[in-house]
Amino acid sequence: MVYREYGKTGKMISVLGMGCMRLPMTGEGDDAKVNDELAIPLIQAAYDAGINYFDTAWFYNNHDSQRAVGKALKDVRDKVYIATKLPSWDVKVPYDFHRFLSLALERLDTSYIDFYHLHGLNAERFETLKNLKVLESAEMALADGVIKHLSFSFHGKPEDLRTFTDTGLFSSFLCQYNLLDRKNEDAMAYAASKGVGVAVMGPLFGGSLGRGGPEFLRRMGSNAESSTELALRFVWGNASVATAVSGMQTIEQVRENVRYAEKANSITAADMHSFLVNAGELKKLDDLYCPSCNYCKGCPVGIRPASVFELYLNHKIWGLTEDSKSHFDKLGQENQWYGKHPDDCTSCGECLPKCPQKIDIPAELKRVSAVMAAL
Repeated sequence: MVYREYGKTGKMISVLGMGCMRLPMTGEGDDAKVNDELAIPLIQAAYDAGINYFDTAWFYNNHDSQRAVGKALKDVRDKVYIATKLPSWDVKVPYDFHRFLSLALERLDTSYIDFYHLHGLNAERFETLKNLKVLESAEMALADGVIKHLSFSFHGKPEDLRTFTDTGLFSSFLCQYNLLDRKNEDAMAYAASKGVGVAVMGPLFGGSLGRGGPEFLRRMGSNAESSTELALRFVWGNASVATAVSGMQTIEQVRENVRYAEKANSITAADMHSFLVNAGELKKLDDLYCPSCNYCKGCPVGIRPASVFELYLNHKIWGLTEDSKSHFDKLGQENQWYGKHPDDCTSCGECLPKCPQKIDIPAELKRVSAVMAAL
């Protein structure tokens, strides 16, 4: 494993971090929980392979991710860095900071959190949290050693990244960055120059960048073993990035990505130039930015927008048209993973405030349905 300095935190973290939002599950609906028989060995395999940065959050895996992460890493707690998040949108009164922090510590079964993120920070939410004295509460927690570093995760405007960096309050942050989404690139470099650690989420564009086959690699002019390797190499080729957080779901994926991580420092300037030139052509095909975060889940009709958009992007970007069309034609049928058909959308708008990318989900469902029906 390759390790990099994480800003001015004094920590050396693995260039490959483990995102714990998509751990294997068991059960259905509100009763679903992490499948410990699969998830615990998965997390421990990541640690055994050299990964020392694990990212979770309050609501991941139906509010069960923190417990599973804490259980898996209990015996090696002093050898790993755990990042988790305050559900910022649920903070309504000043005491909520301490309430959520205490519950996170309990779930993780730990006495401290290495990197405590203000989840989904943007300019408006930052002002709300300031008014609720959250920053003062965080300073107290830092002084007490309950949290070691204050951080934030981010889906907002790049200029806000600079603003938050300049406050001097944060040791690190987590933001979107991949071959298809480089909007935060300059702000990331600015933060790194100020000693703020930069962690990247979505390096595989919600898994989509791992679906490209030989033709995709040829078009990208890459000798990478797979499109997953190419996508990760691009992220690691950015000197501002300390770690790329990947939501690995199987031990095989862990082993594959770790193999690529071992070459993280071998990306050349020529490699990066080739990535950027060819990614520019790829980006022209991308008219819908959905990284499959699934924050929009819970549609009252039973539609799964992220899954519908995934099928569309598999067709549009990766050329997996036959497979995508086959799955799309089965939408709405009983026991189908992808949920109800997008034509069943009532435009109720319940999904709209949940989307960090600000996608007009009802409108996009209608457009995507028309495109896929015409194939």
